[in-house]
Amino acid sequence: MAPVLPIPLVRLVAAALAALLLIVVPALDAPAAASASATGATARAMSPSQQRVVNDINYSRRVKGKRAITTHGLMNQRAQNWAQHLVNCQCLEHRPPPFGTPSGWCAAAENVGRSGNGGRLGQVHAAFMRSDGHRANILNSRWTALGVGVARDRLGEYFVVHAFADFSC
Repeated sequence: MAPVLPIPLVRLVAAALAALLLIVVPALDAPAAASASATGATARAMSPSQQRVVNDINYSRRVKGKRAITTHGLMNQRAQNWAQHLVNCQCLEHRPPPFGTPSGWCAAAENVGRSGNGGRLGQVHAAFMRSDGHRANILNSRWTALGVGVARDRLGEYFVVHAFADFSC
């Protein structure tokens, strides 16, 4: 027979779960105002490493005659969270589509990469550009927004996430 919890404890657990849902559920989807704009609301400034990745992407786009792509604050946050997840699992894996893109998107894509222990951040971008699929994502003229995440593990390995989206629909 399963143990029966006292009513006050059941109510406490139910209240805690309800409070958790109020915190977690809004984070799963962006407010309409943030998703309508390619720039989005930036919750925090990008790190120098994130800015370096954005600069590398836009340099590669400019060399190929493509316009620069702007970052989206919420996509940056979600990409940063995913980069930290990759550090924690010491793995490379994609998020399910649409790769952390808030509502309002027409198309989305993601690149994930790592530098190897002691590797440099620029080496990840160079590897992306040598890969047909990753390079195609970086150079795709369709994208209107970019999210970037960069995390480094204790051995110095970089984990990089690019999230691309088209909000022009």
